Amino acid sequence: MAIARWWIEGHQLNHFEKATKVYSLVASLDDASAFQLPAVQQDKGLNHLTLSVTNLEASLHFYCDLLGFKGEVRWNKGAYLSYGNCWLCLSLGEAKPSQDYTHFALSFDALAIACIQEKAAFKTVKIWQENTSEGDSLYIKDPDGHKLELHAGSLATRLESLIAKPYEGLIWMESSL
Repeated sequence: MAIARWWIEGHQLNHFEKATKVYSLVASLDDASAFQLPAVQQDKGLNHLTLSVTNLEASLHFYCDLLGFKGEVRWNKGAYLSYGNCWLCLSLGEAKPSQDYTHFALSFDALAIACIQEKAAFKTVKIWQENTSEGDSLYIKDPDGHKLELHAGSLATRLESLIAKPYEGLIWMESSL
């Protein structure tokens, strides 16, 4: 109905022209090929992370200078950074990092992880866990204590490792392998 009203009011047509245009418009909506929804994309996933930080300068130094994130924009109370397809928002405020196992795993290759560990600034970084899973991982905290994992692996490599060494009580939910 809203489309028909738009045609009538927007085109200032006489009654016959209005009826003809509205009829053809409505008829075209019945034609599935004329009104086709886009295919559902399978590449949906995590869009971005926002972390509260208490010192924007220290966080920018950590994420950009140490970890290699690219600074995109900054403002008085925040910044947007990127690393590959990861978008990170730093938001100035009260940081309350998780005290449990919750952490953010970021994709890094093994060489990048080794290079980070060689930087002088890495000497002050706190390690929160040693790696015991497949693939190279480095478990570190940012300046506000947010737990990060720099991981050189993927879901596929993790699932492959579970074939050889399954977790206790592991059940495959779909037969993808």
